[in-house]
Amino acid sequence: MLFRDGGPFYHVCTKGAETDIYFRNEEEMNLALNVIALAVFATGCRLLAFAVMSNHFHFVIEGPVESCVAFFEEFISRLCKVLPSASAREEARKCTVSYIKIEDLNQLKTEIAYVVRNPFAANRNVNMFSYPWCSGYLYFNGNQSHMREGEKLCKKSIDYRRSFMRSRSAEVDPGIVLLDGAAMPSCFVDYRRTECFFEDARDFQHCMLKNVESQVVIAKRIGEAIHLDDYDLRSIMFQKCNTEYRVSGPKDLNNTDLVTLAKTLKYEYGASNAQLARILNKPTYQIDQMFPLSAKTK
Repeated sequence: MLFRDGGPFYHVCTKGAETDIYFRNEEEMNLALNVIALAVFATGCRLLAFAVMSNHFHFVIEGPVESCVAFFEEFISRLCKVLPSASAREEARKCTVSYIKIEDLNQLKTEIAYVVRNPFAANRNVNMFSYPWCSGYLYFNGNQSHMREGEKLCKKSIDYRRSFMRSRSAEVDPGIVLLDGAAMPSCFVDYRRTECFFEDARDFQHCMLKNVESQVVIAKRIGEAIHLDDYDLRSIMFQKCNTEYRVSGPKDLNNTDLVTLAKTLKYEYGASNAQLARILNKPTYQIDQMFPLSAKTK
């Protein structure tokens, strides 16, 4: 009922910057938080989830597409005022944005999971539930660590506010809260609304950690590289062994089916030769014989 009576919902995302990255350090990443906060409050959009990467962005927004467009245009306009690199500003101006309509509750949950997983998928040393430039740590956070006491931007000096906004105007929304100079995501993400679309914390974590195949579908649809670790690939491998080949694992496959499975994992899920050797428990040279071009470039 929440989905049916709410919405519409959109996944707003950009392709990775082609010739430069937007952010080179944590201080520059914090600029993105400030810009998102200003864009949310300036346009009145309802932001359900977001992720900022060094060269692209993801947002899940509840509202008509016109609201999504207004938010993103405001975001990019303000971002180009604060990025220190001229080449990064030029890259931001010409970025390609997609507005993906979300058709049902299951897709909404999957798209939110994709956004939250995105920093983790790109860097396995990232904890998706603590990455500070993503909304993942806001949801079902029982200890409320994200609710650390901040300072309202409107309480800052006029000069500070003008510098923050890169504007002569010092008028800011009283809802923007800062911590160490960066806008707190808890002030501009409607995370309580987002939680309502999941049954409970366990359902949320299941969507984040278990529903790997749906994440691959989204990555293919929006043209992003697929990044799966051995755990994810092994889970997919055993699932396919059970459902498609009716065996318990790869050791029970005949050679033809083994090659077919390896090709599926390679071309549909982005497995490297080394990953295939590990999860199929086969010698590396045998995998390299199946995929000689990958062996030459590894």
